[in-house]
Amino acid sequence: MLVKACLNGGTSRAEHPRVPRSAAELASDAVAVVRAGAGAIHIHPRDMSGITDPSARDSEAPESLDSAWVLPAVAAVHKAVPGIQVGVTTGIWAVGGDPSARLDLVGNWFGPDRPDFASINMSEPGAVELYKLLLDLDIPVEAGLWTVDDVDALVAAGFGKHVLRFLIEPQDPIAEDAVAAAAAIEAALDQRGFTQPRVHHGYGDATWAVLAAAVARGQGIRVGLEDTTVLPSGARADGNADLVAAAIGLARGEAVV
Repeated sequence: MLVKACLNGGTSRAEHPRVPRSAAELASDAVAVVRAGAGAIHIHPRDMSGITDPSARDSEAPESLDSAWVLPAVAAVHKAVPGIQVGVTTGIWAVGGDPSARLDLVGNWFGPDRPDFASINMSEPGAVELYKLLLDLDIPVEAGLWTVDDVDALVAAGFGKHVLRFLIEPQDPIAEDAVAAAAAIEAALDQRGFTQPRVHHGYGDATWAVLAAAVARGQGIRVGLEDTTVLPSGARADGNADLVAAAIGLARGEAVV
C-alpha cells in the first residue's frame, strides 16, 4: 500500500512552525518521511525570493509553478531520497487563477530535474490542456478528483485511461461527509472501468477518517502537513515524519493514537 507524504501545500508557518518551504527544508523533510515509510512525495515549491530568513515564522513564501523554483526543489528532494518519486502541484491558485499563465510556466518543466509526476485538479479550468502539455513533457499525471463530477470530466476529456493514478480528495470538512464523498468517487471510477491505483486523503478534521476508510478498501493514502497538523489522537504532530509514521501504523492495522 502506497503512503505518500504531502510535505507543505498551502499550510503556513503560523499553522505549523515546521512546515517546509525552501528546497533545502523540503529535502530534509523528505529524508525524514522516507525513513518513516513514505513511498512517494508531493510538494508545493515556494517562491523564496522575498524571504531573508527561511526559518522565520512571520513571513510567508507564495506557492510557485515557475521552473526557477520548481526544478531546484525537485532536484533537492531527488538528491536527498534517490529512487523516490517526487510530484508537484499544478494548483491554479499559484498563478492567480490564470490557465494560460499556468501553461506558460509548466512548459518550462523539462530536463533531468523535472517532476516524476504532477497532480492536476480536474475541477480546475484548463485541466485538459494542462494534461496534454504534461504528456508532451513526459511527466505522468495524477488526476485529482474532488467530486463525482470530476470523474465525469475525466471521462469527457478522454484521457482517464492514461493517468498514473487517481487522487481521491474530498473537500468536505466533516469526516462522515468526506468518507461518503470518497466512496462515491470510488464507485464512479469502478462503474467506468478504471483500474489505475488510487490514493485517498482528506483535510483537517476529516483526514484520519478518510485514511481509515481508504485502508479498509485496500487503497493508498496520503498524509502530511498540507492536509493536517494533528495526529489521530488530536495531538499536534511534531512534523511530517510524525504524520507519516501514524499513517504507516494505520496501514499496518496497528492501534494508532
